[in-house]
Amino acid sequence: MSHVLIAGGTGMLKNVSLYFASHGMNVSVIARNPGKFEQLILSKGIHGYINPLRADYNDYEQLKRRIVNAVSIYGPIETVVAWIHSSAPEAPHIIAEIVNSYNIPVKYFHILGSEHSDPSAVNEDYKEIFYRLKNIFYRKVILGFIIEDDKSRWLTDTEISNGVIDALKKDDDVFTVGRTEPWEMKP
Repeated sequence: MSHVLIAGGTGMLKNVSLYFASHGMNVSVIARNPGKFEQLILSKGIHGYINPLRADYNDYEQLKRRIVNAVSIYGPIETVVAWIHSSAPEAPHIIAEIVNSYNIPVKYFHILGSEHSDPSAVNEDYKEIFYRLKNIFYRKVILGFIIEDDKSRWLTDTEISNGVIDALKKDDDVFTVGRTEPWEMKP
């Protein structure tokens, strides 16, 4: 059975976790909120398994232990979907290094906010950071916004989850959920 790791899969990515579980996969979900974990587990699909990994992304040693333990139980991780706030800047790299070490191909879908499309900003080129990891196939998913009736708004949790699922299916190097242009319309 395939093993998927979702970092941040109890909030905006809850339906992504459920998508994988409904397709019969083992889904290890990293998050901090026990109440949201309980809601996720109660609403999961029947065919898969949701494995809650309670961890604080800022506690890098705890994060490593939780992932290594999940791999020892469920096998190597084949897909990562990571939506990690900037308060834990090393967490995406730590996750990638761990899953890379098992020497199997891993698709890594890195969810990033709209600021990564800001034409005036200099953003870190994550692909270069992940490039040195030979087993990681890096994909960037940018969360944009929606324009309705000449007004813009942020994406809803459902729109985010549906867009990320589309990104998983299309498997493009860069995928935008919603839109990021015109930039001056950003909410």
